[in-house]
Amino acid sequence: MVGLLPAQANIWQGINFVISFGVITLLFAMIFKVLPDVRIAWRDVWIGAVITAFLFNLGKLLVGLYLGRSSVTSAYGAAGSLVIVLLWVYYSAQILFFGAKFTKIYSDRYRAHLEPVPIPGAEAVTLKEVVTPDRAV
Repeated sequence: MVGLLPAQANIWQGINFVISFGVITLLFAMIFKVLPDVRIAWRDVWIGAVITAFLFNLGKLLVGLYLGRSSVTSAYGAAGSLVIVLLWVYYSAQILFFGAKFTKIYSDRYRAHLEPVPIPGAEAVTLKEVVTPDRAV
């Protein structure tokens, strides 16, 4: 059946990408703002959230293309899809860490160069505590 618009499928894909990009950007911005134990200005969070959301959507698109084009009767069958899902989880985690680090570096380089103010109850961890674990868990 022919759609009402000449490029209806492409229009819906574009709308899907824009809405998904906006929602994912908002979610990453909230993660970068709320999760750290420091106070960070919103203006420092948005650029990292936009870059992270773009890379996240790019990965989502590539995984979707692979899963849509692969056949279940391939040599690996469902196990190949499981590997792709595990790669997606790994990629998502790496993108989250990359976005958080990019946000910190961007904030340090292009903003007021102020030290972040810890929130009440936050504990500082020194490099010595990380490198030499002296205490038993």
